[in-house]
Parts: sequence; structure tokens; C-alpha cells
Amino acid sequence: MPALAPRNDKAAATYEKVVEGLVFTPFLHLQFHLLPPLRLEISSRKRAPLYVVGTEGWWIQWEDQAPIALEAGDVVFLPHAGRHQVFTDPQAPLQPWETLLSHKPVRHGSTYNLTVGGDAAPLAWTGSFYWTADLASHPLVAGLPPVMRMNRSSNPTWLPLMAQVVQWISDIRAGGKGVGMTQAMTALLQHLVLEWLQAPERATPAASLAPAAVRDPRIAPALEAIHARPAEPWTATRLAALCHLGRTTFTQRFQAQMQWPPMRYLARWRVHLAERMLKEKRLTLQQAADAVGYSTGAILARAYKRERGVAPTLEAGAEQSAAKTR
Repeated sequence: MPALAPRNDKAAATYEKVVEGLVFTPFLHLQFHLLPPLRLEISSRKRAPLYVVGTEGWWIQWEDQAPIALEAGDVVFLPHAGRHQVFTDPQAPLQPWETLLSHKPVRHGSTYNLTVGGDAAPLAWTGSFYWTADLASHPLVAGLPPVMRMNRSSNPTWLPLMAQVVQWISDIRAGGKGVGMTQAMTALLQHLVLEWLQAPERATPAASLAPAAVRDPRIAPALEAIHARPAEPWTATRLAALCHLGRTTFTQRFQAQMQWPPMRYLARWRVHLAERMLKEKRLTLQQAADAVGYSTGAILARAYKRERGVAPTLEAGAEQSAAKTR
């Protein structure tokens, strides 16, 4: 039994490496001061919020599930977006999100500050919004439960301080004017997903109807191999051998934790990386295919369309011949 400790330590280090690759750019940041009682509804399925709760007494309710009580300093992530309410009083008149935005928030770059209720309104929430299509391109994020929470009480040494830093950064009038907000929210997102990988029951509220989470450090070597060396010719058997498991057992364990079979997860990760290379580095389709483990650009294009439902888009300067064949 003592031999298990080093394995768990190694799994923790692996998970830390994996979450460092979770880097997304929000399309806006928002800090809002509101006067309770209040009940807001956000119905978008394209905009995924990452919230930092600023004051006590708030609840969040996703779709038709049971509401979840929140503490000041909690972090809440809805990776797949969806209709949800945030409220201090479930009997308060329901206000759509668009009603708030009609109050003309103050803007500095991509950061917005909104005050409703005058100077007496307390700091309520700070948040960043991501396009769900961007998040869903990453296989780890695509397999996350619908509601995730990092609880202040479970992380008392650092999370309250981090929440205060985020609130200061997002304050346009007397704070950081949004500078560094993307990086700060990225760190919170990474730690939230890390907590889910290491202790799913802590990061997933019971009321969210999340998939049955399984903490299984035995799959960590395969997860690290996929993320660190995607271009290698992996098979389920090779990945299982890294974990000292039989292929069937490994596949079952991997899917239980990551929500995808290992080879499907690998394909989604390769496509995610290729997409970033095509957009950010302006590689040709063949260059991207070589980098992620496909022998030809045509095979990558087929994998891309299978995972995304559309053909890959080549940036200016990329392979012109691929564009002519579409």
C-alpha cells in the first residue's frame, strides 16, 4: 500500500502539466455592482461564463436543476454555457441579462463595469465570458461537467486573496483597469480544472447532475503522453502499457474520468492543436498534420471535419492548393 503514494504524486504532477495547456482568450470581462434583491437569467448557449462571487447571499441555478448556494470568493464555471439564473432572492422579479446591459456599462478595452443602484450597490460578481465553440475544441474542457465550483472554504489559503486580486484588476475606476484580467482568469480556470482532475467531488456541485466523476491516477501517464507527444503513433494498447493496465481496463478507466475513449480524446486533442497552428502560426495543412501526427494534410482535414463538422480554415499564406480542392 505505501507504494501508491509516489504514483499519486506523479499523477498530480501530470495533471498540473496538462492544465497548463488550458489557455483561452475571453471575448469580454465584466464587473458589476448590483443592489439586491435580484434574480437574473442568462440564456445564451454560445457564451460560457467564469464567475468570481464578490458578496455573500448568492445562488446559481443551471437549467432546471436545484440551485447551488455560493460564498463570497467562490469561482463558478459553466463550460458549456446554457440557461442559468443568479439570484439573491428566488422570489424577486426575473430580469433577463439584456436588461442589465441597457444600463450602459463603462468600458475600458474588453473590460466592462456596470453599476445598477448607485453607489450603495455592493460589489456582486466579476466574470469573464468565453465562446463555447473555442472551449469545446479542447477535449478536456469538452468533457467537463455542466457546472463547476471552486469553493472558498475548501481553498482558504489562497482563493479569497485571488478573488480580491481579480476584483481589483477588473475595476476600471479605481483598480487595474482590466490589465492582466485574461491571465488571472486563466489561472483560476486552470486551478478549477486541476481540482476536478484531482478531486472531482470538490469541484462538482452535487446539484449540477454532473457525470459520475472518477478520480483515477492510474490513467495519468497516458494523459500526459497524449498531451506532451501527440504526434507519436499511439494506439490504445500502447497507452494502456504506459499505465500498466490491460487495454480494456484502461479504456474503461480513461473514459470514466475523461468522458471520452482514449483514441477519441487523442483525435480531438490533435485537431485542437492543429487548429491553433493553422490560425496562430499560419502553418499549411501539411505542416500542421506533420506536427500533430497525421501523415497527410488530407487525413488531418478529414479528422478535423469529423470532430468539428466543418473543413479547416486556412489563414492567409497557408496552403493554397488545399483551398482550391474544397
